[in-house]
Formats: sequence, structure tokens, C-alpha cells
Amino acid sequence: MIKRIALVAVVAAAVAAVRKRSTGKSEADLWSEATTGPQAVSTPTTR
Repeated sequence: MIKRIALVAVVAAAVAAVRKRSTGKSEADLWSEATTGPQAVSTPTTR
């Protein structure tokens, strides 16, 4: 019984780690998209 609980805990931790990693990547992609290009949120102004 304890082995099953330990196995479930390991699997849950692995799933959480994968989800966290993929979420971080998508946030970085969104940030890059929002801050580059002609319609960027924060583009430097030229004077």
C-alpha cells in the first residue's frame, strides 16, 4: 500500500513539473511577442 502511495506521489510530482515547465515557456513566448514587432506594447521611440 505504501509503495502505491509513493508511486502516485512521484507521478503527480512529474506531471506538475512538466506542466510548470510548459507554462513557463508559453509565458516567455507571449512576452516576446508582446514586446517585439511593429505593434509591440513597449517599443522604443525615436526622436
